[in-house]
Amino acid sequence: MLILAIVLITLALVSYTTGVWAEKLGGRLKRWHVGAFLTGLAFDASGTAVMVAIAESGGTGNRTPAQGLTTVMAWTGGLALALMAVHAAWAIVVLVRGRESELAGFHKLSLWVWLIWLVPYVTGMLSAMV
Repeated sequence: MLILAIVLITLALVSYTTGVWAEKLGGRLKRWHVGAFLTGLAFDASGTAVMVAIAESGGTGNRTPAQGLTTVMAWTGGLALALMAVHAAWAIVVLVRGRESELAGFHKLSLWVWLIWLVPYVTGMLSAMV
């Protein structure tokens, strides 16, 4: 199950990063960016569900992750997942409204949410190495 969680979270990283940076570099929010945000959110939620199942079953086996990093990952991961959901919902609102200033400036929010999302990704990776 650990391999599945790693694959899902990595797919979330690829999808979300692609959407965020394509939007930033393109200078305008587009439908496919929102699709990438939603895909990243779905992969992240799925990977998180698998990680919760692993934790509830007693862990990953012989390796014990660093407790401090695991706690940081759990708290920031929950926050990041919630922010990704709000971000995707707000992106849909911005697309529907079609205001050029919002479409052109949406990347500012996207970059902050992406940076916050990287915290649990990196701490999860580091906790598995300790």
